[in-house]
Amino acid sequence: MSLGMEAGMEAQQGSRMVAFVGAESTGKSTLALHLARQCGAEFVPEVGRFIWEEKQGQLDAADYVEIAERHRDAEDAAVARALGPYVFVDTNALTTLLLGLCFGQVAEPVPPALLRYADACRTRYLHHFVCADDIPYEEEPGVRENAAWRTRIQRLVLEDLDARGIAYTVLTGTVEQRAARVMQVLATLK
Repeated sequence: MSLGMEAGMEAQQGSRMVAFVGAESTGKSTLALHLARQCGAEFVPEVGRFIWEEKQGQLDAADYVEIAERHRDAEDAAVARALGPYVFVDTNALTTLLLGLCFGQVAEPVPPALLRYADACRTRYLHHFVCADDIPYEEEPGVRENAAWRTRIQRLVLEDLDARGIAYTVLTGTVEQRAARVMQVLATLK
């Protein structure tokens, strides 16, 4: 956890969504799905990945707004279906906005809807977990850049969370170690 973030761990009342953010190839999808299966909980996959693949990476600002909207709709549907205490979410509008800017596919002025979705992340989730880039980089031709890109994006993700005053916990180690840490932190938020 970043310095000073422990005290800011209060969440929006009634929020059940747990967000996993970080750069590409840091294990967000694997961890969120693992926890959903382990807990019998709902899982929301990264909607942006599907749109990115469908459009072969050729996105514009309107596509990033669509990603944020479709992801939010998927989250709301998962919360409505959820029987357990949590919904595990792979990525959110913060990462959507950040990647759009970094890829140069979103430029100033940023679409107001995308900014609103990113700003809402401050209170929309019970907690944010950042998957560290301490696992081997998995190259995926046409989708991901490279390990140096991952490190750069990871730094920007952390800076963005800090700048927005969003509490988060950095997860390191194996999937099992990360999952155990998630459950430990979530137990303190009840």
